[in-house]
Amino acid sequence: MRSSRRPVLNIVAVSILAITVTTGCSVATPVIAATGARLVVVATGPDGGRDERLSLFASVADGDGVDDLDYLYVVHDGDELCWTMTRDDWQRDDAGAAVWLGANSLDAPGPTMPRGQYRVVLVDLAGERAERVFSLSAPETSAYDLPAVRLSGDRVIVDTAYPVNTAFFFDSGGNVVLTVPVAEGETSLDSLWADGQWRSGSDYIAVYGLEPKAEIGFFSWKIRLPD
Repeated sequence: MRSSRRPVLNIVAVSILAITVTTGCSVATPVIAATGARLVVVATGPDGGRDERLSLFASVADGDGVDDLDYLYVVHDGDELCWTMTRDDWQRDDAGAAVWLGANSLDAPGPTMPRGQYRVVLVDLAGERAERVFSLSAPETSAYDLPAVRLSGDRVIVDTAYPVNTAFFFDSGGNVVLTVPVAEGETSLDSLWADGQWRSGSDYIAVYGLEPKAEIGFFSWKIRLPD
């Protein structure tokens, strides 16, 4: 399954969200029908460094159409943090009639994401807004191992403690170009991406493991693919 490019987000410490009302637009109120959040731990280098990120998506609607939506904020009031997304950088996923907006990798100033209550605030072009609350109650993650991946010729060797694992292929710019399930142990790269297309279509590979009980994802360090 192909994945779109990850958005780049700015983190701003705030206590109040200031919203300017734009005149001349419909006053239909936006809706946040549901949210989905997951803590993700990513390797920051080959030496075992790690960083926590937040994957957050909101199922949204607006009486004037989804194109009328302007801003999506994720706010942690306790730590006075706000992540701001716009139509220029949020990731969109259409699942049937539902439209989900969000990001896979919201990053906090430190190595861990704050736990506790978050607010998701959706604002349209008229300044109308909707708000929904969710809680992040993931356990402390330092005791969990990250998956590891290495190469042996044209074969990839995956070391993981998790029951569900996905191989991510990246291009030279770090953009995800393909995701595919992968098993622990040794696997041919050609079996992951048929006919050797990984040679021309990607430059790096990493493995994502999911711990279903804790609902935490873990990313290995990405390594260079052979020429």
